[in-house]
Amino acid sequence: MKTRIWLASAVALGLASALAGAYSVTAIYREGNLLSWGSALLLPLAALMTIYRDLGKRVFAALVATGLVSAATWLWLTLGDDFGPSALLSVVLLGLVVPVGVDLLVLDSGRRLAVSRTLAYTALATFAIAFTPLAAFLVSQEHSSVVQSDHALIREVVQHVQVQNNAIVFEHIDPRHKSELMNRLVVRSEGKTYPLSNAHFESVSRESTVKTRTEKRGTSDTTVVSRQRDEDMRVVVDVDRKPTKIVLYSTRGPVTICEEAVALPGDAELDEPVS
Repeated sequence: MKTRIWLASAVALGLASALAGAYSVTAIYREGNLLSWGSALLLPLAALMTIYRDLGKRVFAALVATGLVSAATWLWLTLGDDFGPSALLSVVLLGLVVPVGVDLLVLDSGRRLAVSRTLAYTALATFAIAFTPLAAFLVSQEHSSVVQSDHALIREVVQHVQVQNNAIVFEHIDPRHKSELMNRLVVRSEGKTYPLSNAHFESVSRESTVKTRTEKRGTSDTTVVSRQRDEDMRVVVDVDRKPTKIVLYSTRGPVTICEEAVALPGDAELDEPVS
Protein backbone atom coordinates (compact mmCIF):
# COMPACT_ATOMS: atom_id res chain seq x y z
CA MET A 1 0.00 0.00 0.00
CA LYS A 2 2.76 2.41 0.95
CA THR A 3 4.63 1.60 -2.27
CA ARG A 4 1.54 2.45 -4.33
CA ILE A 5 1.20 5.80 -2.56
CA TRP A 6 4.83 6.70 -3.32
CA LEU A 7 4.41 5.62 -6.96
CA ALA A 8 1.25 7.72 -7.25
CA SER A 9 3.12 10.67 -5.75
CA ALA A 10 5.93 10.22 -8.29
CA VAL A 11 3.40 10.16 -11.15
CA ALA A 12 1.66 13.25 -9.75
CA LEU A 13 4.97 15.12 -9.52
CA GLY A 14 5.83 14.24 -13.11
CA LEU A 15 2.39 15.27 -14.38
CA ALA A 16 2.36 18.55 -12.44
CA SER A 17 5.80 19.52 -13.75
CA ALA A 18 4.84 18.55 -17.30
CA LEU A 19 1.59 20.55 -17.15
CA ALA A 20 3.31 23.65 -15.76
CA GLY A 21 6.14 23.33 -18.27
CA ALA A 22 3.78 23.00 -21.25
CA TYR A 23 1.74 26.06 -20.30
CA SER A 24 4.93 28.03 -19.65
CA VAL A 25 6.37 27.09 -23.05
CA THR A 26 3.14 28.27 -24.67
CA ALA A 27 3.27 31.62 -22.86
CA ILE A 28 6.92 32.09 -23.80
CA TYR A 29 6.18 31.17 -27.42
CA ARG A 30 3.47 33.81 -27.46
CA GLU A 31 5.73 36.49 -25.98
CA GLY A 32 8.82 35.49 -27.97
CA ASN A 33 11.33 35.60 -25.11
CA LEU A 34 12.70 32.06 -25.44
CA LEU A 35 16.13 32.82 -24.05
CA SER A 36 14.86 34.08 -20.69
CA TRP A 37 12.78 30.98 -20.00
CA GLY A 38 15.64 28.71 -20.99
CA SER A 39 18.02 30.59 -18.70
CA ALA A 40 15.51 30.60 -15.83
CA LEU A 41 15.18 26.84 -16.07
CA LEU A 42 18.72 25.75 -16.93
CA LEU A 43 20.51 27.81 -14.27
CA PRO A 44 18.78 26.25 -11.22
CA LEU A 45 18.87 22.79 -12.84
CA ALA A 46 22.63 23.04 -13.40
CA ALA A 47 23.12 24.15 -9.80
CA LEU A 48 20.95 21.34 -8.44
CA MET A 49 22.79 18.74 -10.54
CA THR A 50 26.01 20.00 -8.96
CA ILE A 51 24.66 19.98 -5.40
CA TYR A 52 23.13 16.49 -5.49
CA ARG A 53 24.97 13.31 -6.43
CA ASP A 54 22.18 10.82 -5.74
CA LEU A 55 20.03 10.06 -8.81
CA GLY A 56 16.76 10.08 -6.87
CA LYS A 57 17.41 13.47 -5.31
CA ARG A 58 18.55 14.89 -8.63
CA VAL A 59 15.32 13.86 -10.35
CA PHE A 60 13.17 15.06 -7.44
CA ALA A 61 14.91 18.44 -7.28
CA ALA A 62 14.89 18.87 -11.07
CA LEU A 63 11.16 18.17 -11.40
CA VAL A 64 10.26 20.42 -8.47
CA ALA A 65 12.41 23.22 -9.92
CA THR A 66 10.90 22.73 -13.39
CA GLY A 67 7.38 22.92 -12.03
CA LEU A 68 8.06 26.00 -9.91
CA VAL A 69 9.99 27.91 -12.58
CA SER A 70 7.40 27.08 -15.23
CA ALA A 71 4.44 28.03 -13.04
CA ALA A 72 6.07 31.30 -11.98
CA THR A 73 6.97 32.19 -15.58
CA TRP A 74 3.49 31.40 -16.87
CA LEU A 75 1.89 33.44 -14.07
CA TRP A 76 4.25 36.38 -14.65
CA LEU A 77 3.53 36.52 -18.38
CA THR A 78 -0.20 35.91 -17.97
CA LEU A 79 -0.42 38.97 -15.73
CA GLY A 80 1.06 40.94 -18.62
CA ASP A 81 4.47 41.85 -17.15
CA ASP A 82 7.67 41.84 -19.19
CA PHE A 83 10.05 39.01 -18.30
CA GLY A 84 12.97 41.26 -17.37
CA PRO A 85 16.11 40.80 -15.26
CA SER A 86 14.28 41.12 -11.93
CA ALA A 87 11.76 38.46 -12.93
CA LEU A 88 14.54 36.20 -14.21
CA LEU A 89 16.48 36.48 -10.94
CA SER A 90 13.36 35.83 -8.85
CA VAL A 91 12.42 32.74 -10.84
CA VAL A 92 15.98 31.34 -10.75
CA LEU A 93 16.14 31.77 -6.97
CA LEU A 94 12.72 30.16 -6.58
CA GLY A 95 13.75 27.11 -8.59
CA LEU A 96 16.98 26.74 -6.61
CA VAL A 97 15.97 27.61 -3.05
CA VAL A 98 12.72 25.61 -2.72
CA PRO A 99 14.08 22.10 -3.54
CA VAL A 100 17.14 22.66 -1.34
CA GLY A 101 14.95 24.13 1.40
CA VAL A 102 12.65 21.11 1.41
CA ASP A 103 15.65 18.80 1.72
CA LEU A 104 17.08 20.83 4.62
CA LEU A 105 13.74 20.90 6.43
CA VAL A 106 13.49 17.12 6.24
CA LEU A 107 17.05 16.77 7.54
CA ASP A 108 16.30 19.22 10.36
CA SER A 109 13.39 17.04 11.47
CA GLY A 110 15.79 14.13 11.98
CA ARG A 111 14.91 12.23 8.82
CA ARG A 112 16.53 11.84 5.44
CA LEU A 113 14.86 12.49 2.10
CA ALA A 114 15.51 9.29 0.17
CA VAL A 115 14.14 8.83 -3.35
CA SER A 116 14.57 5.37 -4.83
CA ARG A 117 15.60 4.80 -8.43
CA THR A 118 12.18 3.28 -9.16
CA LEU A 119 10.38 6.42 -8.02
CA ALA A 120 12.86 8.63 -9.85
CA TYR A 121 12.46 6.77 -13.15
CA THR A 122 8.66 6.71 -12.73
CA ALA A 123 8.46 10.48 -12.19
CA LEU A 124 10.90 11.20 -15.02
CA ALA A 125 9.11 8.90 -17.48
CA THR A 126 5.75 10.44 -16.58
CA PHE A 127 7.14 13.93 -17.22
CA ALA A 128 8.66 12.96 -20.57
CA ILE A 129 5.54 11.15 -21.79
CA ALA A 130 3.15 13.95 -20.75
CA PHE A 131 5.20 17.06 -21.54
CA THR A 132 6.04 16.53 -25.22
CA PRO A 133 2.53 15.93 -26.66
CA LEU A 134 0.90 18.47 -24.33
CA ALA A 135 3.40 21.22 -25.18
CA ALA A 136 3.10 20.45 -28.90
CA PHE A 137 -0.69 20.60 -28.73
CA LEU A 138 -0.82 23.89 -26.79
CA VAL A 139 1.78 25.56 -29.03
CA SER A 140 -0.07 24.47 -32.18
CA GLN A 141 -3.30 25.90 -30.75
CA GLU A 142 -1.53 29.20 -29.99
CA HIS A 143 0.25 29.47 -33.34
CA SER A 144 -2.54 31.17 -35.32
CA SER A 145 -2.97 33.93 -32.74
CA VAL A 146 0.83 34.38 -32.63
CA VAL A 147 0.92 34.88 -36.41
CA GLN A 148 -1.91 37.43 -36.24
CA SER A 149 -0.26 39.29 -33.37
CA ASP A 150 3.10 39.45 -35.15
CA HIS A 151 1.49 40.64 -38.40
CA ALA A 152 -0.26 43.43 -36.49
CA LEU A 153 3.01 44.41 -34.82
CA ILE A 154 4.90 44.51 -38.14
CA ARG A 155 2.14 46.56 -39.79
CA GLU A 156 2.30 49.12 -37.00
CA VAL A 157 6.09 49.41 -37.22
CA VAL A 158 6.28 49.84 -41.01
CA GLN A 159 3.70 52.64 -41.17
CA HIS A 160 6.37 55.29 -40.56
CA VAL A 161 9.76 54.15 -41.84
CA GLN A 162 12.56 56.44 -43.04
CA VAL A 163 16.15 56.14 -44.19
CA GLN A 164 18.88 58.43 -42.90
CA ASN A 165 22.37 57.70 -44.22
CA ASN A 166 23.18 54.16 -43.03
CA ALA A 167 20.26 53.90 -40.65
CA ILE A 168 16.69 52.65 -40.88
CA VAL A 169 14.34 54.62 -38.65
CA PHE A 170 10.91 53.47 -37.50
CA GLU A 171 8.86 56.27 -35.96
CA HIS A 172 5.59 56.87 -34.07
CA ILE A 173 5.70 53.52 -32.26
CA ASP A 174 3.83 52.86 -29.05
CA PRO A 175 6.45 52.59 -26.25
CA ARG A 176 4.47 49.71 -24.73
CA HIS A 177 5.62 47.51 -27.62
CA LYS A 178 9.33 47.87 -26.86
CA SER A 179 9.79 44.41 -25.34
CA GLU A 180 7.84 42.80 -28.19
CA LEU A 181 10.04 44.51 -30.78
CA MET A 182 13.22 43.44 -28.98
CA ASN A 183 12.09 39.84 -28.53
CA ARG A 184 10.47 39.19 -31.89
CA LEU A 185 11.44 41.40 -34.82
CA VAL A 186 14.45 41.32 -37.15
CA VAL A 187 15.32 43.52 -40.15
CA ARG A 188 16.95 42.02 -43.24
CA SER A 189 18.76 44.55 -45.44
CA GLU A 190 21.24 44.04 -48.27
CA GLY A 191 21.73 40.38 -47.36
CA LYS A 192 22.35 40.97 -43.64
CA THR A 193 20.10 40.63 -40.61
CA TYR A 194 19.75 43.12 -37.77
CA PRO A 195 17.73 42.06 -34.68
CA LEU A 196 15.80 44.93 -33.14
CA SER A 197 17.21 43.87 -29.78
CA ASN A 198 20.41 45.63 -30.95
CA ALA A 199 18.63 48.77 -32.18
CA HIS A 200 18.56 52.19 -30.51
CA PHE A 201 15.28 53.04 -28.80
CA GLU A 202 14.58 56.75 -28.38
CA SER A 203 11.70 58.62 -26.73
CA VAL A 204 10.03 61.40 -28.70
CA SER A 205 7.70 63.81 -26.92
CA ARG A 206 4.98 65.82 -28.67
CA GLU A 207 2.68 68.36 -27.09
CA SER A 208 -0.76 69.17 -28.46
CA THR A 209 -3.02 72.03 -27.39
CA VAL A 210 -6.78 72.25 -27.73
CA LYS A 211 -8.16 75.81 -27.96
CA THR A 212 -11.60 77.36 -28.32
CA ARG A 213 -12.30 80.67 -30.03
CA THR A 214 -15.29 82.79 -29.12
CA GLU A 215 -16.49 86.02 -30.72
CA LYS A 216 -18.53 88.63 -28.87
CA ARG A 217 -19.46 92.12 -30.13
CA GLY A 218 -16.82 92.08 -32.84
CA THR A 219 -13.96 90.89 -30.65
CA SER A 220 -12.53 87.38 -30.55
CA ASP A 221 -11.16 85.56 -27.52
CA THR A 222 -9.06 82.39 -27.60
CA THR A 223 -9.10 80.06 -24.58
CA VAL A 224 -6.79 77.10 -24.00
CA VAL A 225 -8.96 74.17 -23.04
CA SER A 226 -6.34 71.48 -22.52
CA ARG A 227 -2.74 70.52 -23.18
CA GLN A 228 -1.72 66.96 -23.88
CA ARG A 229 1.78 65.50 -23.98
CA ASP A 230 2.17 62.37 -26.11
CA GLU A 231 5.12 60.03 -25.81
CA ASP A 232 6.18 58.14 -28.92
CA MET A 233 9.11 55.85 -29.51
CA ARG A 234 11.63 55.88 -32.34
CA VAL A 235 13.67 52.81 -33.28
CA VAL A 236 16.96 53.36 -35.12
CA VAL A 237 18.65 50.39 -36.79
CA ASP A 238 22.25 50.99 -37.90
CA VAL A 239 23.14 49.09 -41.08
CA ASP A 240 26.39 48.55 -42.96
CA ARG A 241 25.14 49.98 -46.25
CA LYS A 242 22.37 52.35 -47.21
CA PRO A 243 19.40 50.06 -47.88
CA THR A 244 17.36 50.03 -51.06
CA LYS A 245 14.76 47.65 -49.68
CA ILE A 246 14.24 45.78 -46.42
CA VAL A 247 12.27 42.85 -45.06
CA LEU A 248 10.89 42.97 -41.54
CA TYR A 249 10.13 39.58 -40.03
CA SER A 250 9.29 38.02 -36.68
CA THR A 251 10.96 34.98 -35.16
CA ARG A 252 10.74 32.50 -32.35
CA GLY A 253 14.27 31.29 -31.89
CA PRO A 254 15.44 30.07 -35.32
CA VAL A 255 11.87 29.81 -36.68
CA THR A 256 10.43 32.62 -38.84
CA ILE A 257 6.77 33.31 -38.03
CA CYS A 258 5.87 35.94 -40.64
CA GLU A 259 7.55 38.62 -42.75
CA GLU A 260 6.77 41.67 -44.85
CA ALA A 261 8.77 43.50 -47.53
CA VAL A 262 8.91 47.25 -46.92
CA ALA A 263 9.21 50.01 -49.51
CA LEU A 264 11.68 52.67 -48.39
CA PRO A 265 11.35 56.43 -48.97
CA GLY A 266 14.35 58.68 -49.47
CA ASP A 267 16.47 60.37 -46.79
CA ALA A 268 14.58 62.46 -44.25
CA GLU A 269 15.34 64.89 -41.47
CA LEU A 270 14.43 63.61 -38.03
CA ASP A 271 13.09 65.36 -34.95
CA GLU A 272 15.39 65.56 -31.97
CA PRO A 273 14.73 62.75 -29.47
CA VAL A 274 13.75 63.56 -25.90
CA SER A 275 15.49 61.55 -23.20
